[in-house]
Amino acid sequence: MVKYESKSMKSILNQLKYIDSWFWCRYTLNPYQGCEHACIYCDARSERYYLHKDFEDKIYFKENATHLLDRKLKNSRTFLPDVVSLGGTCDSYQPAEEKFQNTRKILKILLKYKFPINISTKNILIKKDLDIIHQIAEETWATIAFTITTTDSDLANFLEPHASPPDERLETIKFISENFPKIHIGVNFMPIVPILEDTPENLNSVIEKSKEAGAEFILCSPGMTLRDSQAKVFLHHLKKYFKNISKPELYDTFLKLYGLGASQEVNREYFAKKIKEITKLCQKYKINTRVQRWYPSDFRNSNYKAAEKLFSLSYENPITGRINKDLYWAAMHIQNLPRSLGSLEASGDLNKLKYLTSKIRKIINPYIKTPNTMEKYFKK
Repeated sequence: MVKYESKSMKSILNQLKYIDSWFWCRYTLNPYQGCEHACIYCDARSERYYLHKDFEDKIYFKENATHLLDRKLKNSRTFLPDVVSLGGTCDSYQPAEEKFQNTRKILKILLKYKFPINISTKNILIKKDLDIIHQIAEETWATIAFTITTTDSDLANFLEPHASPPDERLETIKFISENFPKIHIGVNFMPIVPILEDTPENLNSVIEKSKEAGAEFILCSPGMTLRDSQAKVFLHHLKKYFKNISKPELYDTFLKLYGLGASQEVNREYFAKKIKEITKLCQKYKINTRVQRWYPSDFRNSNYKAAEKLFSLSYENPITGRINKDLYWAAMHIQNLPRSLGSLEASGDLNKLKYLTSKIRKIINPYIKTPNTMEKYFKK
């Protein structure tokens, strides 16, 4: 039996040092601690997140979450509206949400202060909040991504035992696509568990059915992390699984992809092979592999557009998985600028930026515009 306990928090909204280049979020927020979906591969099990050990059996609901959030957004003059990612170390729509409605209450606060959102989930319980999410989409921006890593219900039940079945997630994507066109809807095809989910049949099925359901994008990531306690839980289940299907040798095959368990990440050769297959399938079904971005109306507008251009160019070779680090880190820094590119250019400070090489300067030139009149208000 899952146990629920209340927990009073000191803070609720986490501001990232750099904006996430996959989900475009500046802030992250978890309405709960722990997750009763009990996904055996979940990275949130790793020690880096400092969560409790009985991760899936004891769920803490943050009783003062809405009070903290409202006070934070109301009293901060320099806390700029930007994308809030709900969930990360938990699913905001795990079964606890039906009882406590923390996520719904939080969404109302974000709507009040006009903060755009990005939600990743594996549960169709999100349907109950489509009224609020639709309002946020009309006011600012709202993205929903359903995690779908296989269309095989039996395999999904092994990997994600208490999440909604894949077919129900696909049906909900179709429902949102047809009835809430303002909501940006897509699929997180991650993690793609080696051997279990990386077959040509599964790769094609997930991408084809996602497209048919109306998904506007698919974020794909071959392989998965293997970190400390997370690896221990996952490998324990995996070994039993292969034994039960009378293929124990596949366990060693899996480990070899990680240097016999010595590495946290799958080897680059495997990654390159799989990302090549996935890229071709996404091209075949004409589906985007990036999430559309929200743009603020203040001085950050041109900065974010310039950064997005640099990010796109930085993923110069998706087949090998390599990125151009100069372009990537220039994009990261440009998103953090407290002034617009136009303002920096007008004052002669733009060329003083260390990462602004002649090549990068040439790329971002179209985004260097006249300073926004709102800039002084937002300047820290």
